[in-house]
Amino acid sequence: MKLLKLSEVIKENPRVKELESKGFIIKPEKIKEYLKEFEERESAKPSKEHWQGKRVLITGISGFAGSHLAEGLIELGCEVHGTIRRHAVPIHRNIEHIRNKITLHEADITSPERILKVFEEIKPHNVFHLAAESFVPTSFREPARVAHNNIEGTINIFEAARRVNNNLETIQVACSSEEYGLVDPSEVPVVENLKKNPFRPRSIYGITKCATEQIAWLYWSSYKMPSIITRGFNHEGPRRGIQFVTSVIHRQAVEIMKGLRKEIIIGNPNAIRDFTHVKDTVNAYILCAEKGRKAEPYNVCSGKGISIADYAQLTKQLMNIKAEIMIDSERMRPSEVPLLIGNNEKIRKEVGWSPTRPVTQIIKEGVEYFKQHPEQLGIEAH
Repeated sequence: MKLLKLSEVIKENPRVKELESKGFIIKPEKIKEYLKEFEERESAKPSKEHWQGKRVLITGISGFAGSHLAEGLIELGCEVHGTIRRHAVPIHRNIEHIRNKITLHEADITSPERILKVFEEIKPHNVFHLAAESFVPTSFREPARVAHNNIEGTINIFEAARRVNNNLETIQVACSSEEYGLVDPSEVPVVENLKKNPFRPRSIYGITKCATEQIAWLYWSSYKMPSIITRGFNHEGPRRGIQFVTSVIHRQAVEIMKGLRKEIIIGNPNAIRDFTHVKDTVNAYILCAEKGRKAEPYNVCSGKGISIADYAQLTKQLMNIKAEIMIDSERMRPSEVPLLIGNNEKIRKEVGWSPTRPVTQIIKEGVEYFKQHPEQLGIEAH
């Protein structure tokens, strides 16, 4: 592993500087100004009356977002079901704390027969389709498997829903900002209108999410399946997979505090991402299912971006640690997405949702998670 100094890789982009002057970029040295925006911000909340007693199916319930979504739906009084894939060890860390409050169904979404059986058993009122191979680098290493899982799996979900469809009110699909892909700074913040922001995915994962969205639209237009489409930008927080960049940084911060390392090692420091706390994100999923228009895409985002280098710097600042930020070129993607910042005006106006948790909360809770789970320290992610 050849490490490079941050100064050797960091790039100053005058067009990004222009975005910063317009208030779209979070800078560690101006964090107080950014935090003021959250002091009195409020968001709509899901209606308990609407969700009480609803049978809900979450595909990928044991995943990062799925587990947080399950918590939210339990609080609303739903009867929560979820699909899990078979594992040699029957432990799903993310949902162990709610295991006695949910019903699990062993199923691989690539099996149409099994998925149909699950729908026949549950007859869900609402479906949240989150199951997918979501780590972008995996889609470069195993493109055919990721495409098969994410695309055919989605078709199987919609086909099962179409064939059972007794009580179905909504079927939400968790799509992604990776659909936008190669965004020019002049197009920021990106909106849901494809004439203004066309899809230019830069990974097989991004392509599968374009397909997921098109499948949802097709089943609505052809069969009136009640599709709800959300385009989630980066959602982060406690329980985030160890391989994702925020967890890589959070974990290394804890290791530095424990004297186990001296550097924070990241991939591309110049990439700019729009981070939203996972609890805000799943709140958006629920609200869109409750109030959103069918087959209409909704960006789920904060409306501001931060570079990965500055995210690492802000982590150092908040945790009061000293460490050099180094770059591992092996962690670079073959095809990078340099800039993703979304516009959330549509979801705010139509659904009433707004993000209420700042990026500093993502960092603090993410670091605290690894403090409480020392068994996950010392694991290198690539």
